Formats: sequence, structure tokens, C-alpha cells
Amino acid sequence: MAAVFGAIVVLVLAVWFAMRRLQQRRRCAALHLAVSQIRLLRQLIEQVQRHRGLLYGVLSGEGSLEARRWSVNQQVNQLLETCRLHQPTLHWYGTWHAVLACWAQLEEGDDQADPEQMLLAHNEMIRNLLATVAALADRYDLVCLGRLAPQSEGLWLELLRNTELVGQSRAIGTGIVANRQNLQVWRAQLAALSSQIREMCYAALARLASDPELRGLVSQPVRAAEDSLDVLLERIRELLEQQPDPGFSSIDYFQTATQALSAQLLLVDILLARLETRALSCD
Repeated sequence: MAAVFGAIVVLVLAVWFAMRRLQQRRRCAALHLAVSQIRLLRQLIEQVQRHRGLLYGVLSGEGSLEARRWSVNQQVNQLLETCRLHQPTLHWYGTWHAVLACWAQLEEGDDQADPEQMLLAHNEMIRNLLATVAALADRYDLVCLGRLAPQSEGLWLELLRNTELVGQSRAIGTGIVANRQNLQVWRAQLAALSSQIREMCYAALARLASDPELRGLVSQPVRAAEDSLDVLLERIRELLEQQPDPGFSSIDYFQTATQALSAQLLLVDILLARLETRALSCD
């Protein structure tokens, strides 16, 4: 009787461990898929931000940016096509449907479109992309990582959100330099973005660099990101103070802002890679 009871206990434990292992594997597979989807959406955000800056520059009079805008337009369409593979997941997010609607509106625009309306449509599309990413991050606990407060590795989402401050400053500044109209509303918006970059971007970078577990991995990219922000903010200062001719072209300004944005995105990619490695290595 004791032997039978012992055999039952062993069988129950074996089944329990097998079920637990299966659940863990399913959880890790779901986590890996979520990180993959976020990485795809992060690429889409980058290209939509780039398209916004280029299009606003073109509509503001910098025709030399048109070839690059067309190329980025194709990249956005390719990324949206890739996103169709994840439609079973993305379908459940209303913000994703808003993303598709915004892009359809932008695709209908032409060379005679109102620059400000196109800028605002891009802003709305990126806002919904970021909201979709945030929803995925919340569903799979990719920011707090099992804690009550966001963890340093979870700063990828804050860094990604901060790229929008840089991205908007790239678009508006490129337009201002291109048309030399120096509209007060856009100067005020660019000044406000400059203040937000100083307040938010540097703070996130400092918190990331202060984490002892990540310092060796991110210290150099953080310094590069801070340096590129310094250069961008100096360009914005010159643009706001030295009108109508700030001493550099719209293309130069666009490239300076792009370098700052790329440095932020590199850190996002580093942190997402760590999350992806964790998902792949868990048993």
C-alpha cells in the first residue's frame, strides 16, 4: 500500500512539474513574441518620425529632401506589411487601428497638402504607435519586470517616448529653417520642446547610467546620447536666436537631430535586446 501511495505521489509530482514547465515555456514564448512585436513597432516609429521631418521640410520648401522622403515612405509601407503578420495580436488594440487610419490619411496627401495638418497627422500616428507599444509592455510586464516600480531595464519605454520630443523638434526645426517664415507659434513650440528635452531626456539617461548592473553596458552609449543632445540643443538655440539666417541649412539641422534621435534609439535597442535574451534563455 505504501509503495502504491509513493508511486502516486511521484506521478502527481511529475505531472505537476511537467505542467509547470510547459506553462513557463508558453510564458517565455509569449514574452519573446511581445518583445519581437515591440522591436518591429519601434522601427515603425523611427521611420514615421523620419517621414514626418522629411515631408514637413519638403512642404516648407526644401525640395531636395523629396527623394529621401519617398524612400522612407516605401520603408513605412514595408514595415506596415510586416505588421500584418502580427495582426491577430495587434487587432485587439484600438490604438493600432488608429495608426492605420492615420497612415491612410497621410498617403492621401500630396505636394499641395497643408504642412501643419500633415505634421499633426504624423504626431497623432506616432502617439498611437507609442500607446500600442505601452499596452504590449503593460500586458507582458516589460517595464516594472515583476516589481512595484519601473526598473532600469524597463527604461526602454521612457527612452522611446523621449524620442518623440527629439523627433518633433527635428520636424519643426527643419521646417523653420527651410521656409524662413519664422512663425511665432512654431518658434514657441520648438522652445517648449527644447525645455522638455533638457528636463526629461537627460534625466532618463542619468538614471540608466547610474544602475550598477547596466553601467558597463550603457555608459558609452549614454555619453554619446548626451553629447548628441548637447549639439542639438545648441542648434535649436542658434535657430531661435539667429533668425532669419541661423548659419546652417535645413538639411544640416535635420541630420543633427537625426543623430540625437538615433543615439536614443540605440539605447532602446540595447535594453530590448536584454529583455529578448531573457525571454530566450528562460526554461
